[in-house]
Amino acid sequence: MTGKPLYIVVTPFFPSPDNWRGAYCYDFVVALKKTGRYLVEVFVPGDGEDYTIGGIRVHRFPAKQLPSNVLPFLFSSENQKRFINAVERAGIDIADIAVCHAHTANFAIYPVAVKARNTKCLALLHHHDLASFGLNLGVLRHCWLYNLIEFPILRRWHEKIDCHVFISEASRRSFLKAPDASWSVFDDYRKQMRRLPYRSSKIRSSVVLHNGIDTRIFNLGVRKKSSVFTIGCVGNFIDLKDQITLLKAISVCSVVDKIKVVFVGSGPEKAKCEAYANEKGLDVEFRDEVRHEKLPEFYRAIDLFVLPSYFEGFGCVFTESWACGTPFITCEGQGMDDMILGSERNLWLCKPSDPKDLADKIKSYIEHRPVQHLAAEIDIDKLVVEFVENIEALRNKCL
Repeated sequence: MTGKPLYIVVTPFFPSPDNWRGAYCYDFVVALKKTGRYLVEVFVPGDGEDYTIGGIRVHRFPAKQLPSNVLPFLFSSENQKRFINAVERAGIDIADIAVCHAHTANFAIYPVAVKARNTKCLALLHHHDLASFGLNLGVLRHCWLYNLIEFPILRRWHEKIDCHVFISEASRRSFLKAPDASWSVFDDYRKQMRRLPYRSSKIRSSVVLHNGIDTRIFNLGVRKKSSVFTIGCVGNFIDLKDQITLLKAISVCSVVDKIKVVFVGSGPEKAKCEAYANEKGLDVEFRDEVRHEKLPEFYRAIDLFVLPSYFEGFGCVFTESWACGTPFITCEGQGMDDMILGSERNLWLCKPSDPKDLADKIKSYIEHRPVQHLAAEIDIDKLVVEFVENIEALRNKCL
């Protein structure tokens, strides 16, 4: 061991040599290492050998889980033991761990396992969406009896964590209100939480860490202008992303003949959007996903980025687009509320599932071209430095 404290990251989302899913966790680890404050080790559940990606060593450990995330804590004790064994196989003394930082509700068991063996360790749990309490996954997510059983179990794990990390104020607010979901327009989430007769969680502390971007990749660069006003949209075609509202907005916009829309992504709602675009004769292009580092070129070639998602914890695509010189429009009441100045809300935040309101905002932008100003930092290196200062202050209380 060196004189630096040891920081353990445990996550289900991390890139591997053949899959780049979880790039935001990778970016966080890279930024964390760059602070020079910690020795950082990453642990990911799954079969296979340990591996190295982008200079980050990733340790594998086996974990049991039933299909579709049913009864996620059924194997908690066994999975905790397997994780601790993997940590020790990596040559790490549990007593040397200063911070154990897990991602997603199900992974609360791992910081708690370290904390049970090392009371000086700071246990963190990172939440990445608006349904991060933990009832949002699996085929039984709408079963009232199942949720009646699972909610207090989840709450018990959450209340064992020293500090919860949220990607936005909206994410924190959603978590702290659960099981109250009356604030959301997302029927699926409201159905998950319906009629649960429980109090909300009483967590020890929390911080907001916005998903930062790598400004070496996402920056103004060389912009390519088109002769046609082009709206870009990046996101999976699922109901809550609500791409169909963008198409409906374009169809009623009075300058429709001057607008082209380019979508990047795939998913179950894509066919519906393609059919609507064909029916209305809209100028729309559908592209498959591209690697993350290819997105700056896309952002620089469009005039406006629009994703009317109505259940969005944050959304790096918005800040990535802005960093590349292209402003964005999205729904109010979501994670991007943190980034929009109060004086500019009427320009960049639309009402959920309201094509007319979105059309008015798109038309206003085309006619007036206002400059979009952000209310908070987006550089991941700067955000993580500030985060580390907050975490160190909390850790000192544990010592």
